[in-house]
Amino acid sequence: MKQVFSALFFSMFFPACNSKNSDETATSGNKVADTLSYVYKANYSSDVQVPGKPEIGQMVLKVWKMFENKQIDSLKKYYADTVTYENYEGYRFHGPTDSLLSYARKDVQGLDSLRFDISMWQSLHLNDRNEDWVYIWATERRYEKGGKADTSLIHEQWKVENGRVSYFNQYVRRSLRD
Repeated sequence: MKQVFSALFFSMFFPACNSKNSDETATSGNKVADTLSYVYKANYSSDVQVPGKPEIGQMVLKVWKMFENKQIDSLKKYYADTVTYENYEGYRFHGPTDSLLSYARKDVQGLDSLRFDISMWQSLHLNDRNEDWVYIWATERRYEKGGKADTSLIHEQWKVENGRVSYFNQYVRRSLRD
């Protein structure tokens, strides 16, 4: 659980770390150069541009909505030929999109319904890696067939390359009570 909390804490503040580029302040619209020295060095990137491309965020949210509506067969066009997925339990999938969608299909077949309440999303661009990402924070409500409801807080990070999802991961806090 400590690892999930640490990862969630880091990922929530990851976009705020920008030590190389200027970024625009939300209130004034002026460019502000970040000249601070940080006690940690990011091992992946700290050269983050926020916001990134809004159309990437729009696409990932569309994927979420299609998954929520169990439209698994319609998702293929949004994924790269090979995809990597890492879930909160440590399961790692790396392979063809068809196999990932087969896994997703089995997941939703066991549900009466599924609902996402999106808290926020953020599109960002990593300048030093030339990568586009979307972060999503949400509450997931799963209703198992013949079972009880399960509510979780989730955070996912989606990497989009050439207009298609190539990687996504997930962090979860399980068993919330409404």
